[in-house]
Amino acid sequence: MDSDGNHIGGENNGHGSSSSGGWAVSMDEPIDPAVQVFAFIKDLVVGKTMPIYFPYIKDPTSFQFFPKETIQHIRFSSEAIPELLLFFTFSLDLKQALAMRQTLEVCEKQPKEGEVGGCVTNIESVADFARGILGSDSKVEILRSSLLSNRSTPLVQNYTIFEFTAISTGDIVPCHNELYPYPVHYCHFQLGAESEVFKVYLGGENGEMVDLVFLCHMDTSTWRPGHVAFRLFGVKAGDSEVCHFLAGHDLTMFPVPK
Repeated sequence: MDSDGNHIGGENNGHGSSSSGGWAVSMDEPIDPAVQVFAFIKDLVVGKTMPIYFPYIKDPTSFQFFPKETIQHIRFSSEAIPELLLFFTFSLDLKQALAMRQTLEVCEKQPKEGEVGGCVTNIESVADFARGILGSDSKVEILRSSLLSNRSTPLVQNYTIFEFTAISTGDIVPCHNELYPYPVHYCHFQLGAESEVFKVYLGGENGEMVDLVFLCHMDTSTWRPGHVAFRLFGVKAGDSEVCHFLAGHDLTMFPVPK
């Protein structure tokens, strides 16, 4: 999730209301299920139940990065779209072709002032991006949410917190999966803004067990006023931290203490 809400909820105008999930406004419009990931640090209470959006990923390996040598011969540019469509045998009217165009636009967009952002397309570029922010000599750890059993799970269900652990505080780099023929993630970092990340162990009402990354942005003062999280909670930019659970196809990177 970036500060413009491009990866979770986007410009969704729905509102939600739930005593367990912490929504602050009434449900006068249908809510996009994908926005049911937001909460506050105070919501991390063992035994607390809340509705959470967590899409089931049948094959997590499909989101693992390729080695650089595997894809370095494939151009990654909007200017190369005609040849990319031929290479991947997409037709211009296919949804995959549109998704590919949109991903390239996201990756080529200049980050707003005060942010560092860009796309990583292989294992090496992930490490380079993280060390460029966290320090060239940093040992970087990657954390993902995961499904702990083999059954499928609904997109949204009530989950109960069994336990949680604070993982890191400070400079944390989240990366969001973008639709593309091979794994591509958009990573971003807000300069001077502190984040906190937790690992939360939860049980779903259908018996599903999940281990979710819970990422907290501690300074929201520069976020746009219409951000979906502010509408959901009835708060304003800078009023409080905004946290969200990460889906299994996203990741977060942070430095390991030396």
